Amino acid sequence: MKTLSMAIIFLWCLWVGIGAAEEVKWEKGGPSFLYVKPTKKPPHHGVYDESMKCLDCHSYDGVDAYTSATMAMKKSVKGRMPQQEIAQAIAEALKGRGDYREIYVLSTSFNNKPLATVVELVLDPKTFTFYAMSERQTEKLFHIASNPQVSAAYVKQRENYDYFTGALGVQIVGKATLLHDDDPEFVAAARIYLPTLPQPVPTGIQPPPIDDMIAMIKHTKIITKITPERIVILNRAFKAKGYHAVQVWEAGAQQ
Repeated sequence: MKTLSMAIIFLWCLWVGIGAAEEVKWEKGGPSFLYVKPTKKPPHHGVYDESMKCLDCHSYDGVDAYTSATMAMKKSVKGRMPQQEIAQAIAEALKGRGDYREIYVLSTSFNNKPLATVVELVLDPKTFTFYAMSERQTEKLFHIASNPQVSAAYVKQRENYDYFTGALGVQIVGKATLLHDDDPEFVAAARIYLPTLPQPVPTGIQPPPIDDMIAMIKHTKIITKITPERIVILNRAFKAKGYHAVQVWEAGAQQ
């Protein structure tokens, strides 16, 4: 009798669970619980065009996983920074010690399984192209060879400030290309990347000329070139200028 009772309870719990799962409604792009339900505008709300309605931003309208806040920036003119100014702010955030070399987390995917790798990327501020150098036969390279769509993120580490009031971070989405010894772009990329390498501890020995360094690495290293399609920068200092704290730079976007 006890066994039968337990079986009935189990079946009831299973039925309730199925029923609860069936009650989740799906909207375009995902389950309903992922969507923001606009209510009264909070005091910390960002600036926006007065003619806009809540649902102009607080909705998901495509496969691009923009947040509602990012949609506000794309649809509202007010608070939006000019593209050239965004590019300058990104370059300033990523200049490092003046060599545009910083540590990022690079995200790749293989067979629908993600991988996050800590890498050092170098930005060429003239072309807005990023470069990394790797040993051959590393996991992320196989990922990129299979799926060149990548994302990278940089965040300024906490020093003597509160991160939440002085937050500074950059997110990059784009396409990666693997450059190897036979690729005509390899040498040009190496000339951008190699000069940013930390110099050896002073021993009286000078580093070899860059052409010799390229010859040394040509058959053992892979240079990953990342061409951004979109760069999102978070800088709370923007708000003092009347802008959104988050700004979006897009390749080919109009000024």
